[in-house]
Amino acid sequence: MDIFVEKIVARKKGLKENILSILLIIISVIVAVVAGLMIGPRGIVFLLVAGLIFGNWYLISSFNIEYEYSITNGEIDIDKIINKRKRKKIFTADCKDIEIMARITSKKYNESIATVPNRIKAVSSMESPDVYFAMLNTNGKRSLIYFEPNEKMMKTLKSIIPGKIFIE
Repeated sequence: MDIFVEKIVARKKGLKENILSILLIIISVIVAVVAGLMIGPRGIVFLLVAGLIFGNWYLISSFNIEYEYSITNGEIDIDKIINKRKRKKIFTADCKDIEIMARITSKKYNESIATVPNRIKAVSSMESPDVYFAMLNTNGKRSLIYFEPNEKMMKTLKSIIPGKIFIE
């Protein structure tokens, strides 16, 4: 029997994204005003302003990030989706490579786990109450994944690797 479970989580924009968006707009307005005063032909200024508007839209919309988790026949995949126009695979592993998985608020999340250097944060926000961690050993390299699985994913993972999943 084939197993397929997926979930999409939208990352919340933080202060960094908001400040960058405002800076992009301010810089573009300054460039447009200076270009309007310095460059004579209005057609060139119009093209410059149109290019700035498009560039700002493209850059600011690229802050819209979603993560897609999918479990397919014992393999877990995490993809990063940028503004629903670009997809990038950020992680793939066999579920049997998971050493331990639990909520980050549980007692299972200790300092030895938190200090794993290779980390992937694929969550809406680290402050979310639904954030789980999964420590994996793939190709001799330890990785720590932060993600927000739903109940169906947790049940699927529990059926694949029952002794390593801790649902509290």
